[in-house]
This record gives sequence, structure tokens and C-alpha cells, in this order.
Amino acid sequence: MKKDKLTNFAGAVPDVPSLPVVATRILHIIADGNSSLEDLKKVISLDQAFSLRLLKVANSPYYRASNTVSDISDAITRIGFTTVQALVFAISLRDLRRSSNKTDVALWEHSLAASVASGLIARDLGVIPSGEAFVYGLLHDIGKVVINLSMKKEFAEVIRIVQEEHISFPEAENRILGFDHGDMGQYVAKQWRLPSDMVFAIANHHETDILSGGESAELKRKILIVKAADALCASLGIGLSGGMTLSAEEWQYVKLGSPKRREALSAIIADEYLNYHGFVTGQPVQGT
Repeated sequence: MKKDKLTNFAGAVPDVPSLPVVATRILHIIADGNSSLEDLKKVISLDQAFSLRLLKVANSPYYRASNTVSDISDAITRIGFTTVQALVFAISLRDLRRSSNKTDVALWEHSLAASVASGLIARDLGVIPSGEAFVYGLLHDIGKVVINLSMKKEFAEVIRIVQEEHISFPEAENRILGFDHGDMGQYVAKQWRLPSDMVFAIANHHETDILSGGESAELKRKILIVKAADALCASLGIGLSGGMTLSAEEWQYVKLGSPKRREALSAIIADEYLNYHGFVTGQPVQGT
């Protein structure tokens, strides 16, 4: 597993952007075991458009409900406290982008798709809250986002190498930068004081020795949920990704050992990604 490589290379680390204020509030709500439905409603009530989009998601086929809900409290109850908070966080995370070029957009689209996929995998496993997995998936590539914000020329070269040589991002990043997006993600996550399990998952989601490590079964499962989500989204061609592979044992660990099951889940991910993309942006998206 990764060591904290960047702590000894402060000069090579660009300025870390501040976490958006709304996102910070949401993270605090997630971490506070005493938070209530009323706390969440106060956040949502600040944005009428958000409320309308929330109702649309609550009434989507994903939740398999026969009755339509029109009240925001009912929508929150149906979707789930943690998942709604994660969706709010997904919207606020867009504020990290200082520009909106193709790379920025593609990185964000992949992160959103991976968050949706992580939530779906976690829901099927039933071992951790799907909303928590949503946040893990959303932030897994935050290192790429920060590298692209601060080192656009170098990251463009990384992308070129990945696409032309068909190698993984970590391999290309280490060649060009001397560190990879897992290292940067670990550094950023610590700066933001994210939960330790989340920091570890962000740092290690590309590692190949996850199952042989000494971490708890729960933490291994969190990392592999993100890793599996990343791989499935890459196979769907959503956003900027590539080079993620899982061993047969890793797929089995998250109950996705069957290629047919992965194929079926991928179809659901593709559909739900469109729903959530529309939710977060307020606009429909055509295709993946």
C-alpha cells in the first residue's frame, strides 16, 4: 500500500484548492451522527431547482416505487439520508473546476459515473451504506482533478501517453511527474481532513495488493467497490479513465465474479449515470 510520498516533496505539490463551502457543510453533516432530516432539509431548501431535481430522482425507476412523491421530505425518505447528502456534495464539487475544458469535464463525468456505480455495487452487497460509497466513488480521482488544475501541460502529456501507449494513469503519471494521482489524492484528502478510510481508499484504489494487506475486511471492501466501479465505468467509456483492471479474486470479493453479472450491472450504471448527470447539472445528457 502507498506511503505518503508527497510529504517530502512540498515544492512539487501545487496549491490545493479549498473544498467548496457547501461541500464542507455536507461532509460535516455526514460525519455527525446526531444530524437529522431537518438539517438536510435546511440545506436543500436553499435551492428550489435542487428540490425539483431531487423529486425527479425520487420518482425514477431506480427506486421501483409505485406511488409518486411530491413532498421533499418523502423524497428524502425514499432516496435515503446519506445518498441525498452525497448528491448535494456532487453538485458542490463542481465548483473545484476553475475552467471547463474537455479534460475538466471528462474527469468530472468519470467521477460522477464511478460514484453512481459505487453506490449500486454497495447497495447490492448490503455491507456499507450506498450513500457513503457514492462519496468514495465521487472523490476517488480527486488527485487527477488537482493535478489537472495546477499542472495542465504535464497532465496533457500524461493523457497522451495513456492513450497512445495504452498504459495506466499511475504508470504514465509516475513517468512524467514522479508521483501519481493516488499520491496527490492522498495529500489533498489529508489537507481536507477527510475520514481516514476515505483517504486510504483514494490513495490505494489502483493498488494490486489490496486483498493481501493488513487492513480490515470493511476497508478492503470499500476500496474494491471503488476499484470495481472505476473499471466498469472505464469499460463504458464514460469520461476520462483507463487502465483499471481487477483480478478474478477481487471481482469475486465484491460479488461480481460473473461476467454476465458485470454486464448487467454496467447497463444499469449507464442508465443511472444519465439520471444522476441530469440531476447534478440540471440538464439532460445524450449518450455516454
